[in-house]
This record gives sequence, C-alpha cells and structure tokens, in this order.
Amino acid sequence: MLTARLRSRFGLLLIIFLLTACTEPPPASVLNLADVTLTNFVGEQELLVAGRPRIRIVNFWATWCAPCREEMPSLQALSAMLDAGHYEVIGVSVDRDLNLVREYMLKYGISFRQLSDPGMALAASRLGVEAYPETFLLDEQGVVVNRVVGSQRWTDPAFIESFLAPARSDD
Repeated sequence: MLTARLRSRFGLLLIIFLLTACTEPPPASVLNLADVTLTNFVGEQELLVAGRPRIRIVNFWATWCAPCREEMPSLQALSAMLDAGHYEVIGVSVDRDLNLVREYMLKYGISFRQLSDPGMALAASRLGVEAYPETFLLDEQGVVVNRVVGSQRWTDPAFIESFLAPARSDD
C-alpha cells in the first residue's frame, strides 16, 4: 500500500515538474530609459532619449578603459553610417574628469552625442553595468531591447544587423 501511495505522489510531482519546466520563463523586467536625464559636457541636464523617436545605441565607456578607447572609432564610423533620422549613437562616459573625455574626443574625432554619468548612477545602479564598455539598444520608446558587453566591431554588417534587429519593426 505504501508503495502505491509513493508512486502516486511521485507521479504527481513528476507531472508538476514537467508542466513547470515546459512553461515560458517569466518576462524580464522592462527597462525604460525614456525619463533618464544625464549631464552633457557643458554641465546641463539632458534627456538621454531626447528629440524625435529614434532607435538609440547607448555605449557606456571610460577613458581609463582600453577596450572602450579601442571601440570608440568604430562607434564613430557606425554613427556616420546610420541614417540619423532613424538612429542615434550616444556615448555615456563614467569618467569623473570630463576634460580627459573632451581631449580624447577631440584627438580621435569622436563627434556623436556624449553624456556623463560620473557617479555611475545609471550605469551601475539602474542598468547593472559591471564591465566596460557595455552597449544598450533602445527602441523608439526608450525601452532596452538588447545589450552587449565588451568591445565590438561596429563596422561589421552581420554584427550590426543582429544587434539592431530587436529594435526594428519594419525597417
């Protein structure tokens, strides 16, 4: 009798386990950055998602980060390559000394929009960035739809296509 009861309970547990294992995982929390303000390099507060709706590539970086410095010219090339009416590349420096960032940008001809997050309030606290560079893809509403950690080749068409795909509707 005990064996039949154990088999019955085991069978029930097995069914519950299988049903649970086959269900979709709960959706990840949505990160919407539409309301985020950061400081620009003139000291003014600026919305991260400012202006007309566009897909945004937001790169968190620092001048003290060698992979970040190596990646910047590639991001500049991406910025020049993309249609500015539909896309925007944004750099967010976590450096405390903005003069170093300005010097780097001038020296290497980095002209896409740059903002500052020196206390890492957005990078570490809200987005959980632990390694630099880290790049986020925002859809036209400012919702994070993709992210990639580490230096990337932003001139590689296959990589660009796969990275941008989650934000494109009918592009």
